[in-house]
Amino acid sequence: DLFKAFLKTTVETGMPYVFYRDTVNKLNPNKHAGKIYSTQLCTEICQNSSPAKFIEEAVEDGKIIIRYEPGETVTCNLASINVAKVHDEKTIATSMDVLCRLLDNVITITKFPIKAAELTAMKYRSIGIGYLGLAEYLATRAMAYDSPEARATVDALFELYTYYTYRASVDIARERGAYPLFPGSEHSKGIVLGRDATALIADTKNPHLDWKSLLDEMKTVGCRFGYHSAPAPNTSTAGIVGTTAALLPIYKKYFVETNLSSPTIRIAPKLNAENFWFYKEYVNMDMNDVIDMISVVYKWIDQSISFEWMVDPSKVSPAQLYGYYMKSWKQGIKTVYYVRSLSSEVSKEN
Repeated sequence: DLFKAFLKTTVETGMPYVFYRDTVNKLNPNKHAGKIYSTQLCTEICQNSSPAKFIEEAVEDGKIIIRYEPGETVTCNLASINVAKVHDEKTIATSMDVLCRLLDNVITITKFPIKAAELTAMKYRSIGIGYLGLAEYLATRAMAYDSPEARATVDALFELYTYYTYRASVDIARERGAYPLFPGSEHSKGIVLGRDATALIADTKNPHLDWKSLLDEMKTVGCRFGYHSAPAPNTSTAGIVGTTAALLPIYKKYFVETNLSSPTIRIAPKLNAENFWFYKEYVNMDMNDVIDMISVVYKWIDQSISFEWMVDPSKVSPAQLYGYYMKSWKQGIKTVYYVRSLSSEVSKEN
């Protein structure tokens, strides 16, 4: 009964969020400098954080001066790649270099609202590269989102994104210096995404990529950023640029989205007779298949992914929902964002 109440609350309120703290910290590239205790609202940012420590309160010239040791206050510095547009290797290499340089400049010139945030940003120089348009990319290439072919294609594609992200990070470090907390990090040991060069080469889908040379260079030169990737929800952005949201299946092939301003008609990008059946609708998919796809992407993400779930409580029992959470944990997923539903009826099955 308690779990049924949990499920009913979940589908009616779009909660709860989940943070798999063990997985997050196991793969933390900066575990030498602290721990990751939580994520933010959209659940894609996973970076070291710590509280401020009070030192003293003193009176100087009639003013009360409070001194404290600042903690680590994380801020978001995000940008996203449209997978439907940027997917050949040459364009990926160029785009990642430009994107990393832009985000590095943002860190340098931003006027932070509080000093603790500025100090944290300068120590880690963290960025969060994200993605949108994956469902469009797959459907317009005659691949169903839940197919083994799609997962293999995504694995190879996101390896390219990641390789050229780290390539840019090392190149910029050579020019401008590594992030200050680089010494002692997993990066300094030639480890990215929890894997060294040997493991990456063994798992590569792009044998021409020289992971060993890149990571050897990283150990010598350093890398510019303490954290690199964090795919955000991108729902509004996807609507503006005319592609599908984030890394998720399309919600429906066509529907009317309502908000406080006005209703908006949403139609799957480039929808036609050839790709109609390859656009798999999230509302009709098996969550296990979506978890399998996102798990593939996770291999190439060093922070987390804003991962929304779509659950039909008239078909999904509490035991099945629990199974989704356990499957996600076992397959290396770090966080779960909204759990959405079209219905608030709860299955009576156990």
